[in-house]
Amino acid sequence: MLRFFPFVLLVASSLLALSCADTVVQTGSIEVKWDPDEIAVFQAAETFGVLTSDLVDPPDLDDEQMAFNDMVNEMIKDAMQAEPVCLTLVEPTDLTDPNQPDLWAANGLGRTTEGGWIHECVGGWWWGYWGWYWDSCAYWRPTYVEWDVGSLLIPVGPPPADGEEPEMIFAGLAQAVVGTVTDPATVRAAVQAIFAQWPDKRVCPQ
Repeated sequence: MLRFFPFVLLVASSLLALSCADTVVQTGSIEVKWDPDEIAVFQAAETFGVLTSDLVDPPDLDDEQMAFNDMVNEMIKDAMQAEPVCLTLVEPTDLTDPNQPDLWAANGLGRTTEGGWIHECVGGWWWGYWGWYWDSCAYWRPTYVEWDVGSLLIPVGPPPADGEEPEMIFAGLAQAVVGTVTDPATVRAAVQAIFAQWPDKRVCPQ
């Protein structure tokens, strides 16, 4: 049996940790981290695979979420085959337990509720030298608001050995306020921006 399940757990646990972070996202943000101690792994890698619904049972998603998940996986495949990553995709039909790609990629979707205070300008009447007058911004009123933040986590790591925990050596996190990003081109740009920070930048052969 292929060793995919531990890597799925890695995505889930990573999203859980990120959901506890004290982060406020007003429009959108992208953060990428990678392990410099594993640079040799990046340099030696030639192939990759993506954990899709063909290989693992996805979480309980509705049709719209599943379609989005599949779309992101295709974007990951495109980005990892293009510059500056330039790895070769191993198709699911070519996978065996002893024959796995050098690196696995996945995607995890999360949603958290953030909150904060905004100050609204409130009008009012003031008494001044010339008598009463109307000020359209007489004072500021603090108002607590909440918004939903959508998170897309893309972790990459080598296949774990038997009995070992999976290791995430590269991870990109894109976050945006839910409802502000609906265009697939915007999602693709976020995925490309994540892999643009790949530590071992290559030029793909023509």
